[in-house]
Amino acid sequence: MVRILTIFMIMALSATAHADSTFPNLMADDLNGRTLSLPADFPGKPTIVFIAYKRNQQPSINAWVERLGLRETGGPDWVELPVVGLGAVLFRRFVDNGMRSGIISTEMRARTITIYSSRSAFNRALSIVGRGEIYVALVDPNGMVYTLIEGDVTEAKVEQLRAAYP
Repeated sequence: MVRILTIFMIMALSATAHADSTFPNLMADDLNGRTLSLPADFPGKPTIVFIAYKRNQQPSINAWVERLGLRETGGPDWVELPVVGLGAVLFRRFVDNGMRSGIISTEMRARTITIYSSRSAFNRALSIVGRGEIYVALVDPNGMVYTLIEGDVTEAKVEQLRAAYP
């Protein structure tokens, strides 16, 4: 009980935490072709989830990954979610093959899960406004979003993410 109260206090004190956000239930494939039921199939309890909308946002994710010291294997569990939207479903094979060609490692391909669903509905579920920035979420398999952080990595944002760990 004390642990639950502590989590709620951290979320309430965090400026960009969204206590009312729940990660939406959806089906998606990783770049190895494995179909996942999200958030239940996220690898961790919880998982760091990097959400991006545009190809040019990859350097921001890379900066977060480097700053957090995340690796392909071991350490905290994390995934990247490129949210490309419903319109791209017609070009799914082309989009996935393009991303796959840039990611050689099967471990990294397993961490990249492309979302082909309504970007608006996805954003509404997480209380995200716009697609101009990346977002970093800490999500458990039941969809509880412990924190949702917008934008490039800073020391304060790293501390916010660490403080949100249950």
